[in-house]
Parts: sequence; structure tokens; C-alpha cells
Amino acid sequence: MKSHNNKLVVRRYFEEVLLDGRIELIEELFAPRVCDLVRRYAFFASESFIINDMVAEGDTVMVRWHTPPFLGAQFDQNGFAVCYLEDGMIVGLEILDCNGIMRQIGAEVFTPEFEILW
Repeated sequence: MKSHNNKLVVRRYFEEVLLDGRIELIEELFAPRVCDLVRRYAFFASESFIINDMVAEGDTVMVRWHTPPFLGAQFDQNGFAVCYLEDGMIVGLEILDCNGIMRQIGAEVFTPEFEILW
């Protein structure tokens, strides 16, 4: 039950804060010591990413997400986020944009169709 409730908290952050712009929910979802930091980085455009999967184990929730190409871009972005919770509030968040890292190092970025074959 704890893992399920933690997934609900994380989903609310992704959907209500990041996608819907409800910044006022940060105080409800995050521990007070990280609220200011989260507020600085909570700026995504509406419908800018899609949650593919969420997996929870105890106080850790992992989210796999992707963004559809925008404005004629030739690639999707995909990545992972790991959220750490205490007492039903997010206390830590790590986000990894896989394709963004590959582009920065000059590596080939695969299409989602190719990634599924792996």
C-alpha cells in the first residue's frame, strides 16, 4: 500500500504540477526543505511528455517518460526520473534525459521503434 500511495504522489507531481502548471501543489507534495529548489525547475509545457511506466519499491518511485517530437523535430526524447519519498512527501528527485545526453556527446540517437527491438 505504501508503494501505491507513493506512486500517486509522484504521478500528481508529473501530471498536476509539471503538465498542468499547478505550482501551488509543490508544498503539498514535497518536503519543505526541497520546495524552493523544485519551484525553480518546475517549468514544462502542457503535454510536453508522456509517462510510460511507474515502478515503486518502498520509498522509491521510478518513472520512465518520453516526449513526442515538437515543431518538426526528428527525434523523441526519453528518460527516467527517480523520486525518493519520506512520510508520503518527495524529498529527492533525479531526472535523466537519455537522448539528450547522447546528443551532447555526439552519439546517434535511436528512434523509439529501434529501442523497442533491444
